[in-house]
Amino acid sequence: MLLEREKELAVLDEAVAHARSGTGVLVLVEGGAGAGTTALLNRLADRATAAGALVLRSTGTPGERAVSFGVLRQLVLPLVAERDLLAPPLAAAPPIAVGTDHPGPDGECGAAGRADMLHWLHILFAGLSAERTVVLAVDDLAWVDDASLEALAHLAARLDGLRLLLAVVRKDGRGARSPLVGAITAAATHRVRARALSRRATAELVARHLGPGCPDGFGRTCHDVTGGRPKDLRALCDRARLRRLGAPHWHTQRLRALGESLRRERLLALLRREPVLDAFLKATAVLADRATDDLVARLAGLSRPQCDQAREILTQAWPPAEGQGEAARTRAACAVVLQAMGDEESSARHREASAVLDACGAGPEEVAMPLLHVDRLGDPWEIHQLRAAAAAARRRGAPETAVRYLSRALVDVPAASHVRAELLYELGVTELDLKSPVAGSHFVQAARLMPRLRRRAEVVSSTPMDIARSDPEVAALVRETAAGLGTPREADRQGRYLAMRLEARARYAGLEDPVLVTSAAHRLHELAEQHHGASAAERELRTVLVFTAAMGGRTDHNAVSRTARQVLEEEPAHSALSGLALELLPPVLYCTDSPHIAASWLDAAHLHAAQEGSSATLSRIEAARGLIRLARGEVGAARERGGRALALGEATANGDRLYPALLLGLVALELDDGELAGRVLDPAEPPTDLRLFALHGALNGMLAEARGDLPVALAHYLDCGRVLERAGWVNPAFAHWQVRAALVQHRMGRTAQALAVARTHHRHALGWGAPTALSRALRLLGVVTDGAPGVELLRQAVDTVETEGSRLELAHALTELGRRLQQESIPEGDRLLRRGRRLAAELMNAPADTGHCTTTRPARALAAGLTPAETRVAERAARGLSNREIAEELETSLRAVERHLTSSYRKFSVTGREQLAEALGMDETR
Repeated sequence: MLLEREKELAVLDEAVAHARSGTGVLVLVEGGAGAGTTALLNRLADRATAAGALVLRSTGTPGERAVSFGVLRQLVLPLVAERDLLAPPLAAAPPIAVGTDHPGPDGECGAAGRADMLHWLHILFAGLSAERTVVLAVDDLAWVDDASLEALAHLAARLDGLRLLLAVVRKDGRGARSPLVGAITAAATHRVRARALSRRATAELVARHLGPGCPDGFGRTCHDVTGGRPKDLRALCDRARLRRLGAPHWHTQRLRALGESLRRERLLALLRREPVLDAFLKATAVLADRATDDLVARLAGLSRPQCDQAREILTQAWPPAEGQGEAARTRAACAVVLQAMGDEESSARHREASAVLDACGAGPEEVAMPLLHVDRLGDPWEIHQLRAAAAAARRRGAPETAVRYLSRALVDVPAASHVRAELLYELGVTELDLKSPVAGSHFVQAARLMPRLRRRAEVVSSTPMDIARSDPEVAALVRETAAGLGTPREADRQGRYLAMRLEARARYAGLEDPVLVTSAAHRLHELAEQHHGASAAERELRTVLVFTAAMGGRTDHNAVSRTARQVLEEEPAHSALSGLALELLPPVLYCTDSPHIAASWLDAAHLHAAQEGSSATLSRIEAARGLIRLARGEVGAARERGGRALALGEATANGDRLYPALLLGLVALELDDGELAGRVLDPAEPPTDLRLFALHGALNGMLAEARGDLPVALAHYLDCGRVLERAGWVNPAFAHWQVRAALVQHRMGRTAQALAVARTHHRHALGWGAPTALSRALRLLGVVTDGAPGVELLRQAVDTVETEGSRLELAHALTELGRRLQQESIPEGDRLLRRGRRLAAELMNAPADTGHCTTTRPARALAAGLTPAETRVAERAARGLSNREIAEELETSLRAVERHLTSSYRKFSVTGREQLAEALGMDETR
């Protein structure tokens, strides 16, 4: 029983009745693949047979499409058994009608023979229909050979007056462009269309096959995966019954998977029948996102009309699943095709696709993409395309894709090939963009494969600094390559360049090596004597050396400051996006009390970073700006910038917290801020950077002090000191552990130990010479020294930092001196204590975006390098105030005012107060 076919069956019954009455009939049965066209044709044949008609059947097949008169033979040959009964018409039959060899070259009938055949065909069926009704049932016109189509079209035009019913099936999307098929269908007197079943009919059919009580969800799934096509639905039910998916359990999810499998099988069967569709889909699948009409046609070897025909066949024979659009249907079909292709065929087609794309002028990545699916690369051209694609991917900011191209190329390159060395190097460079931990090992592998020492030196010298420092294998390779290269001749400019880059990496990797730390100052002196111009390699090396010398703290701070200034003057600000200067020079300027040197450079670097949109670099620049503010003593502004830097750093992919943490940790130590210290220490990750390790030790000791656990605090400080001293880092500007250890020992009553630590710290500060560090050392000695000697030391601390250095250290020194004088009942103590506290409050509350807490310094003062204190004194002197009036207004000493004025005269190159106003530009506003 056919479901939901009542109207169609009525049309078929009407057609049989008309044929019996002597009216020639042509019935056209249409529908999509699997919709039941064959079932309707069979039902028509059954009803005609029951009515006494002679039914002759034939079916076109793809394999016999090229066999001339193949379908016509199927119709006529059954009559051979009735030769005696039908002798007259058969006696006149041409050889083709009875299955004998037909004349003509190459087995083809000539024009005269074809005309005789068509005429005989009409006479044959006219004679047969004179005795009884004749039904000719032809299934699927799309696969009928051209000769048979011509015969059927000839017969369709001559049905009038015959008791002949010609029934043909035309599947949607097949043969629509054939003129003969068009002529046959145009002559149709009755048309029926096989349509998909409704959900209700689907559920009824499922119940017949799988048992009663089919749930709505199960029936709906059957309809969704088959589209209601009876043929597919019956096949699905048969398989579901074999797997016992129906009653009583009704496994809906397993049924859906089974339906998808059946749908894939149906597509593969369709591809075997449709060579044009097979070629079209394979080309589309291989080209993937690059599958334009022209490229698909070229790769598949098809014409544009053939491609259109393939799309139509796919639409009609493999329609989209429920809720699936045309594009999704095509992608699903391509996935099935790719999965069905063998490795050899897949590789061949992908190679062809790459060649076609290259010939059509596609970009490097488009050409290389198909090569990722080739089983084995052997052609150097293919390796070249993958390398070019990787370079293009890096340029557009897609390092992950570049790594994929290079990794694929490496699979089939011989182990000892120089090409492999270059590929490994390119892969390592690309992996650096991803912060991949294996980048260093690829650099090492690449260098080991380089056949020439100079090329190996080029590769190793281009290794990023952080890899050379963090990867011991890379550091060892740097040292080995530097030793192999030796000291190039003076005339060998490239060799000297490579040697300096290698030395810079070796020294950066050995920042914690006391031998390298100790030799840094001497090496700086050598470079100063042999200065050959500001090459990038020399700037890189001098940057590392100046930082190492600063951390060592064994040379005069002025020499280190001069070198840092020279490096910054030669270093382009845009290098902050990738160079060492941003990392290493701000700490140098912080500990040399020369923060003004970097102000304009950092502003320019910030502009470049903002244009690039690099949050990581902006975070570092904000941290560096905060460190410069902290060097001036502007602790509030430093804290604010540290917060900004931390927020920017945490917004980056790798959550960079190092530089903001270093700044905020120093601020926490200056202010004894436990809350800020906890923020720096959280999350509690083991610090790998020595600076961060020292800072963590000092902060943990500070928190232990706040809890009243002095022994634990002292242990933290001393552990920190041992590690730093073992590395040779004894600069007093960063020896917070030493200051705090002495104060804790003093509180614990260990006066002798406290004095010993304080004197060591003071000795280091004298050798370094920076005002802030020296004032801090004097203040520490003053605190742990009783009586008048201690007071004198505190006075020296104030004098040392009164005119230059950190204003915050001046506030600390004033506060400590005032407190000691109060204890000695000296009236001056109240004033000094108030001044120190007021200055500290001003510095704490100073906004981050002003040059000073109260006023903005004039541009000319900034350009001349005046400190904030010098600017305040110079402005008041230019207005006509005497030295004493300035000292009283600023609550500073007369000696400090004199020092500031002398320094201002020198920086402006003037000789007295009369020229100060003009130098500051104040006379223009009067």
